[in-house]
Amino acid sequence: MRPDRALLRWWKGREYRRLLDEAASALAASRHADAEVACARALGLAEVIYGTDDAELAAPLYALSSAQLAQGRLDEARASSARAIAIAEAAGADTDPPLPRLLEQLAAILERQGKSDDVEALFRRMLAGHDRTREPDPVELAALLNRLGLLLGRKGARAEAAPLFQRAIALREAALGGGHPLVAEALYNAATFLEEDRPVAEREAMLRRALEIAAADPAVDGALHASILHNLAAAREALGDAGEAASLYERALAAREALVGGAHPSLRPTLVRLAQIHHAAGRPSAALPLYERARAIAEAELGPDHPVAAAIKAWIEEVRSRS
Repeated sequence: MRPDRALLRWWKGREYRRLLDEAASALAASRHADAEVACARALGLAEVIYGTDDAELAAPLYALSSAQLAQGRLDEARASSARAIAIAEAAGADTDPPLPRLLEQLAAILERQGKSDDVEALFRRMLAGHDRTREPDPVELAALLNRLGLLLGRKGARAEAAPLFQRAIALREAALGGGHPLVAEALYNAATFLEEDRPVAEREAMLRRALEIAAADPAVDGALHASILHNLAAAREALGDAGEAASLYERALAAREALVGGAHPSLRPTLVRLAQIHHAAGRPSAALPLYERARAIAEAELGPDHPVAAAIKAWIEEVRSRS
């Protein structure tokens, strides 16, 4: 290579690295439009220096996709992400970012687009890749199993989701210890999407374990802690223990109020369930204020004519008619 060409290539390489650093700084500062400009310029230089299919292009394409995703331009973000993945797969070697992270980003884009079938296919592809690896990272694998289990559970495929959650629990326990917050998360998800024909006691046992972890470790997410309490209350209610169920609903309500305040939509299910326990037990003075709060939240969230708001209104009228 002639000295002037070598110098030009060196200068372009230096400018390319500078632009990548500029893009990373802009992304970290949430200056996504600036990051996109820097990424696009870095990508153009990388194509000149390395060629259009070199593994080096994975980095600017990943950053470009991140900037586009942050700005809500999902189709463009998906195209940039897909190109980075194709390059990384063709390279057949480690890239920066590695292929699993590139696939994670594509999954996030597809989730934002509401393409659940595409997300499921991608998760299955990622899982097959982990299973082909001689020593997969157990924490990353457990996270993927958990996400695929959640997707399947929400689609109603609980029987298929159950072994994924159990595998995630086992991996997290082995890698992180039985009291880790991520074990609590996996236990909660497994209990929430347990097959409907399984005994309620199985759900309760998993939720009690999750609650023990949450009570002992302040690192457990507060919203998860509140959800564990609510679902354990529902399990106790299904088993006929209205007294403990009410106590657990009260704790769930207090935990969630501490996070989101007193009028957030996430409070409504717990308010209604607690009100119904008092209603069924003939305690109208306890049930009525809970129903009223739930009704106000439902009407603000869904509108006064929504079936949920109408149902709460009917319960209020029934309580008043009997008091």
